[in-house]
Amino acid sequence: MKKNLLSVILACFAFVAMAQDTVSESVELKSKRGINILPETGEWALGVSASPFLSYAGNMLNGNTANTAPSFQFTNNPSNLVAVFGKYMVNANTAYRARFNASINSTIDKAVVVQNELNPDAFFPAFTEDWRTTNSKTIVLAAGYEKRRGKSRVQGIYGGEAVFALTGNTQKYEYGNQISADFNTVTTNNFGGNILLGSAAATVQRKTEEKFGNVFTAGVRGFIGVEYFIGPKVSLGAEFGYSLLFRTATRGLVTAERWNPLTNSVLETKIDVNNNGYFTFMGTSLDNLNGTINLLFYF
Repeated sequence: MKKNLLSVILACFAFVAMAQDTVSESVELKSKRGINILPETGEWALGVSASPFLSYAGNMLNGNTANTAPSFQFTNNPSNLVAVFGKYMVNANTAYRARFNASINSTIDKAVVVQNELNPDAFFPAFTEDWRTTNSKTIVLAAGYEKRRGKSRVQGIYGGEAVFALTGNTQKYEYGNQISADFNTVTTNNFGGNILLGSAAATVQRKTEEKFGNVFTAGVRGFIGVEYFIGPKVSLGAEFGYSLLFRTATRGLVTAERWNPLTNSVLETKIDVNNNGYFTFMGTSLDNLNGTINLLFYF
């Protein structure tokens, strides 16, 4: 596997080298058109995953007819979440860098169930709908300081960054059959874990909302790596990092409903889910052991 990956990378380098301008032997490393190959003061950089491009080049060279065009993909951040990766060159050997991601997603599931009626028509049954809405959020921020050394196309990089991340999700349920004095047990769709007592045909207690514990991550990360400039302002890079992270998750909270015969009304209960992801973790780890390679564009 490692030999195949190395072969693809070398083939990509050779392919790009044949297509690009020749480079002068000066310290500034200019192309034949006089464009500086290495990044300069005041330039910005955008990093994306190089895997689609390397796979495309490798498949093209080995004659794979099922080769698909490469696409831009975000890189992984230190807490193993996908994020935008960018740099700002303070000078030729120093850069500020940042990773950022903020996403909010909502998924709605609908299910048709038989409607509970006092006098149902066996030939023309009525139906109603149950709904589950899942909301999730991811916020990632990593800011750091990078130094680099080298006067050739190969540039060594090293530095450190602070990492912050927050993830969490909730689920809300809306049911077509309401629990009442006439229907202490109701027909409810089983979305998976929302029926706490009873069955789908005769539900006694069911969830109306579930808040999963939010996971908060904070820490620092040192990194060291290399960039190879395959052309003016374009490089392939990879880095390894060693992180000291603190991670904690809050308890989950489930809100449920059932019929209370003592008060002749619907009783709402709240359940503190102690074993639903509640933990605190602190430790060190070495990341990027899967050999992820980044493609960076400077402008």
